[in-house]
Amino acid sequence: MKKLTIIKNGYVQNPDCPKIKANIVIHGNKIIDTSASCEFEFAKNFDVIEYIDAKELTISPGLIDQHIHGGYGIDFNTAKADDLVYLTKELAKHGITSLVATVMTDSEENIKQQIKEISEAMKNQLAGSASIIGIHLEGPFLNPDFKGIHPDNHILEPNIENFKKFENENIKIVSYAPELDKNLEFTKYLVQKNIIPSAGHSKATHEELKTAINEGLKQVTHLFNAMPQLHHRNPGIVGETLTNDKIYAEIIADNEHLHPIILDLILRTKPKSKIIFISDSLPLNYSTEDHIIFGGQKIYRINDQAVNENGTFAGSLSFLDENLRKNIEKINFSDFLMYSSLNPAKNLGLKTKGFIDKDFDADLVLWDENFQVKQTIIGGLIAY
Repeated sequence: MKKLTIIKNGYVQNPDCPKIKANIVIHGNKIIDTSASCEFEFAKNFDVIEYIDAKELTISPGLIDQHIHGGYGIDFNTAKADDLVYLTKELAKHGITSLVATVMTDSEENIKQQIKEISEAMKNQLAGSASIIGIHLEGPFLNPDFKGIHPDNHILEPNIENFKKFENENIKIVSYAPELDKNLEFTKYLVQKNIIPSAGHSKATHEELKTAINEGLKQVTHLFNAMPQLHHRNPGIVGETLTNDKIYAEIIADNEHLHPIILDLILRTKPKSKIIFISDSLPLNYSTEDHIIFGGQKIYRINDQAVNENGTFAGSLSFLDENLRKNIEKINFSDFLMYSSLNPAKNLGLKTKGFIDKDFDADLVLWDENFQVKQTIIGGLIAY
């Protein structure tokens, strides 16, 4: 039985494009057409036509979160594969259709185990759930001086030998301190393996970062956080990232990790095509608990912030859709979709995601006038 799904009466909002009134025609997991009156030419070729009435809602491509540690009490550093599958269903409520599961610094044994658990979850993902498209290793190859809450007893030197302890085909991003990478051999190896090298938890000078960029370093992990701050005589990572149009900047836009003025500075400085919004969401986010064990220490929920006993930030307590609502008066929706859908898709090499057009994946979000998620479609199926 050949089935067609048509979303009608909605407004399509693509990244960096004007909003237009259009229907969306879906067959299987793909968009096969977008137009104002496209149903008639397809109707004769299908046995069943299902209509979704968007009722004047705005339709966007699905959100892609390339830096997320968990949520709903589920932790990518500790959870079993079945729990991760559960989390992917919950994330659909927030318009997240794809994600990169982020594993923080831990023991060699546990990182290996979690790579196995995440890889198993990727094999057994449920249809109509957010898709785990890979793994982001945030550590253990960090600079101890800017470790944040990462346990320093498990930090390793960024080199090929140490990476081979964890190497796996599902690793897509590695955050590390490039200034500790001797002759940038580790950077070159990641590039060779088609893994995104990301400077994070680092105190590289701007010269060291620029040299690493020339060898293939592609992005900076949560800009301004876990690195030396911008100084007028020592631009460092921040200065180089803001002024070098070759690299992406990950941004935690929760208005907690960055003051709104700093967010405005980034948006004024970086090209729109080189900004990636991330949640950096913790398992404490949407958990019923007031604290969790994360990175071997207690992390508390205090005034919408997740902090350890010393007050050090540990990650965020909001998902991408919430960060949109926090900033909608400062950031227009089409730009937000650049930062949270199209740019991460391009960064990760996802050629059929991040945009609504013929032959693209049917990963879609329907939003109301207050930018609340009303419906999420993943792979052509209603996920929420």
